Amino acid sequence: MSADRSIPRSVPRRLPVRRVLVAAIAVGVVALGGYVGYVAAIGPDALLHPDPAADCRTPADRFGWPYEAINYDIADDAALRAANPDMTSCSSQGAQAGSAVVAADGVPIGGWYIPATNGAGPAATTVVLVHGWGDNKSGLLKYAVAFHDRFNVVAFDLRNGGRSGSKNTTFGLDEQSDLEAILDWLVREKAPGHIAVMGNSMGGGTTLIAAAGDPRIEAVILDSTHARMAELLDRRMDVDQGLPPVPTTWALTTSVRLLAGYDLDEADPVDFVAALGDRPLLVIHGTADRNDVPAKSADVIVARARASGVDVELHMCVGGAHGRLVEACPDEWATWAVGFLDRVLPAGD
Repeated sequence: MSADRSIPRSVPRRLPVRRVLVAAIAVGVVALGGYVGYVAAIGPDALLHPDPAADCRTPADRFGWPYEAINYDIADDAALRAANPDMTSCSSQGAQAGSAVVAADGVPIGGWYIPATNGAGPAATTVVLVHGWGDNKSGLLKYAVAFHDRFNVVAFDLRNGGRSGSKNTTFGLDEQSDLEAILDWLVREKAPGHIAVMGNSMGGGTTLIAAAGDPRIEAVILDSTHARMAELLDRRMDVDQGLPPVPTTWALTTSVRLLAGYDLDEADPVDFVAALGDRPLLVIHGTADRNDVPAKSADVIVARARASGVDVELHMCVGGAHGRLVEACPDEWATWAVGFLDRVLPAGD
């Protein structure tokens, strides 16, 4: 009898375990679905419309440099200065840019033309600076220091930054037309002998995408630039937000594709490196970059360049964090960048 009783007693012991396991899986699936839905709902807007940088300092405010306003009335800088005692934290960026420089999709673009200290004139080489995600032209002035003595410099606002118009931020897919509009202005108004472009982070991706189809860009400098969008977003989720890259990045990119129509995988900078052909590339990256770790970004870009026969240099700023290389290695950064231009565009001609 005892053997017979053991059979019915074993059945109810197994059933609750199965039910608990099924319930746990169901709860996990619901929770995962809820999390994915939450990311898909709020993620695209945060990614495509970053909080704008508050710095509105001009070249004159920061360094005492003369400059020319591109596509806006320079008198508005005085009004901006009067309204913002602390120009590192401005309540606005001033009046929006006008209609003289407009991207292909109608976004007005504003910027600055900063002549070289040595009086080389507009026919000399001009270095165009392209900022990263959420930044503006004021944030680019730290890079202009390296070039200002001998090269003319252009710093401008990508869409959603500074005085330029508002549109989705797309990591280079649309921003390439912002850069193209500035190049059109530069060639039309100044006719420089040579043009080099330096891009920081997202600005580097924008630069490579534009350079792939625009031979006017004769040399490219990348600072803290990612190789692939998925890797960039994975790291941003992990490092900046403390969120699990899986499934967060998938949910984010899928929702951006479905809701906004942008396939961010098409903005992978590494895929545009080979199109440089015989135009040289300088990659500057930080050993302490936790957002775009060197092995997944700089090393990948350089490997693709070498495999494609592109003339490429790589310099690592020891201890440099993402987008902070000029602060960590100011002298080295200037030496690398100016030396590169001297080599590929002799004597800065």
